Amino acid sequence: MESEVKREEWKSTSGFILACIGSAVGVANIWRFPYIVGENGGGAFLVPFLIVVVGLGVILMMLEFSVGKYFQSSIVNSLKRIRTKLKWFGVLIASVSLVILSYYLVIIGWIGFYLSSFLVSNVLGFEDLAQTYFSLISFVVVTLIVVSIVNKGVIHGIEKFNKIAVVFLIAILIPFTIYAITLPNAMEGITYFLRPDFSSLVNPEIWTTALGQAFFSLSLGSGAMLTYGSYLGKRQFLLKPTSTIIVTNTGVSILAGIIIFSLVFSNAQSPSQGLPLVFNILPEIFSNIDYGMQIGAIFFSLLFVAGITSAIGLFQVPMASVQESFRISRRKAAFFVLVLVLMFGIPSALSYSPISLEFQEEKFLDLLDKIFGTYGITIAELVFVISVAWFMKKKRILENLNKNSRYNFPDWTIHVLKFVAPMLIILTVVSSILSENF
Repeated sequence: MESEVKREEWKSTSGFILACIGSAVGVANIWRFPYIVGENGGGAFLVPFLIVVVGLGVILMMLEFSVGKYFQSSIVNSLKRIRTKLKWFGVLIASVSLVILSYYLVIIGWIGFYLSSFLVSNVLGFEDLAQTYFSLISFVVVTLIVVSIVNKGVIHGIEKFNKIAVVFLIAILIPFTIYAITLPNAMEGITYFLRPDFSSLVNPEIWTTALGQAFFSLSLGSGAMLTYGSYLGKRQFLLKPTSTIIVTNTGVSILAGIIIFSLVFSNAQSPSQGLPLVFNILPEIFSNIDYGMQIGAIFFSLLFVAGITSAIGLFQVPMASVQESFRISRRKAAFFVLVLVLMFGIPSALSYSPISLEFQEEKFLDLLDKIFGTYGITIAELVFVISVAWFMKKKRILENLNKNSRYNFPDWTIHVLKFVAPMLIILTVVSSILSENF
């Protein structure tokens, strides 16, 4: 075993905020959010999603930050220090993060496929991609890129990369939104996307999907926010950074939805095409507009960078857990996680290849996204909240949430964390499972 080294800290608050935005804002917002909205009736999904983000997102993100900051440890070691046996919940959360990362990297590889296609002005369809082994090759390449960034450490790798990438992403999304809303029939798409349907409030499946998407896009349940919070200084306040991260993240999701649905309705396409929505619609649009090759290359380069920033956060969770649990170097821990990611990711990559790997007539990647992207990450957040709210001292929780803050969370916040949040998560998940089976 190797001697333990001094734990890194973020160089600046802005670096921490941008890294967290990078982890939250990414393919989950620009790729997953529009297709999830499309599959769940547009505005019918938006109401539960925003309720979850505002009602639970702020307090749960702050809870992850505060626990990480207090223990200055990974998800596994943080829960272990609350109660020894709780480390297995930490292992569960890190494992969920690893599985999500494994198929997430495949999707980033698809983005790389379209980026290269636009760069050489030879754009192929998603069906063409599925007839090749490019998914497998690009998955390996993207994984190695993420490992190379993480290996450079928190300051010189994660923080430095996100400071450039996140600003670049947001700066390009805004003009894309302006362009999209000027297209013919764009308002039909925007209306479909933004018009609320309050009947959705009684649909348990939509609530479960909204919970999963909120946790996925905010990086809750994956342990990423706790891990990033563990690199904060003890005096760092939390409410303002948390609010900035959530507002920015939700704003990017809304902009992405406006862009995608404006493009979809402008070209008379179905808004509920599922997983390949972005990969079917956008290449077709860009191929038929002036300077489409250049615009497509810029857009997919942004999407690629956004995907990398999110993948870095997901990778850091199991890597930090392995590094601290076995007291080994960052490079050795990264290599160990790399092997596991390849083991889980290769079957997902083969889902969209000539092999077309399926399980019970469903693409292996789609199945993983359904199980882990919705249920897995939701259950992971559930066990985290229970571990902290029920086994950590009430006084310590409130002290860490309120430290160096002008606004203090009241005592009843503990009851929300102990009872309200867990019961909402349990009820929605169980109701969704029952409605699917019956």
